[in-house]
Amino acid sequence: MKKSPAFIVAIILVLATPWTKLQSQDHTNFLNSLVAAYSMESASSFPDELNTNNGTITGATALAGNIGNALNFTGSQSSMAVIPTSSSLDINGSEISIMVDIYPTANGQADVGVIVQKGYSTGADNIYAISYNSSNKIRWRNYINGTRRDFISTTSAPLNTWSRIICVWKSGEAKVIRIGSATDTDAASYSGSQSVANTRDLTIGSTDATSGSATRSFVGRADNVMIWNRALTTAEQNTLINENLGFSNFTSGSGGSSVWSTSGTNAYYNTGNVGIGTSSPGTYKLAVNGNIRAKEVKVETGWADYVFEKGYHLPSLEEVEKHINEKGHLINIPSASEVQVNGIDLGDMNRLLLEKIEELTLYIIEQEKRIQILEKNNNQ
Repeated sequence: MKKSPAFIVAIILVLATPWTKLQSQDHTNFLNSLVAAYSMESASSFPDELNTNNGTITGATALAGNIGNALNFTGSQSSMAVIPTSSSLDINGSEISIMVDIYPTANGQADVGVIVQKGYSTGADNIYAISYNSSNKIRWRNYINGTRRDFISTTSAPLNTWSRIICVWKSGEAKVIRIGSATDTDAASYSGSQSVANTRDLTIGSTDATSGSATRSFVGRADNVMIWNRALTTAEQNTLINENLGFSNFTSGSGGSSVWSTSGTNAYYNTGNVGIGTSSPGTYKLAVNGNIRAKEVKVETGWADYVFEKGYHLPSLEEVEKHINEKGHLINIPSASEVQVNGIDLGDMNRLLLEKIEELTLYIIEQEKRIQILEKNNNQ
């Protein structure tokens, strides 16, 4: 297999491979124990992708989201989504995971801005909630064995930027908050069972409690709210973040999700290596077992002008002849057998070929000087 430069990825992707062919990974595992999923595509309706816990939306507008559209909340109860109370949303058990994409446009309110919340009771505070505080950090709250457990991230979710938030708790394990690639882990671990006030609605963008509502609302856009009644594994968390998955990527009919991302008319791939015609790309960003056709290829590499620098050892023609007789190839040039096994690096080989051309030029200059001396002596 011949080595190919990484920049050809873009050529292969755009010119040779239909986009649908790239979507080959199966992510149906995320449907396991998924309780509700909200893609937030419209300000006129608020459907659950599972068609189980549909809600209503008031006072929010649809803007560009992390995936498709998102809903923009203005920081009061007049702008929020409400999903009626449901036993499936109570998640009275020993583990839970919540994901939401946020694009905050203002610092969190004094009593924290509710992003996602279910429950709350003035007597018991039995609840699970993700909120955004005045320091732009995430507060992950749930109610375990009769006690409110709050965990606040040390990482801030920046303003005017999309951040994927994943909050996870499993009995006996430390709570986790993911803000993009950053991971915050609680210093304490809590065992027991979570309980939630079953008389309260699930809300997004604000709280359904009238008391203190003016300081418990979120300002900014929210997208892709997902709730599981199980703890997502670290590998699953990484996949959701690195591949930026939405609900449409979970279903078996979609063929799973691609690890490729798009920006306008460009497509890119940030991690891993690509094999075309081979399942073993090795350490190469792109490995192609076959032919590549392009109108132009640009290689960024070192050049061979060091041949003209002072101190460069120009082999004598006697040394060159001896090397050819013994090795069967030029000095510094790989042999035919080496190329057959290892291939050639385009940039390095072009540098070596230029090295030989520049050495030949020096030989010619030296021979020209000798010829001129001989002609002068002959004339005399």
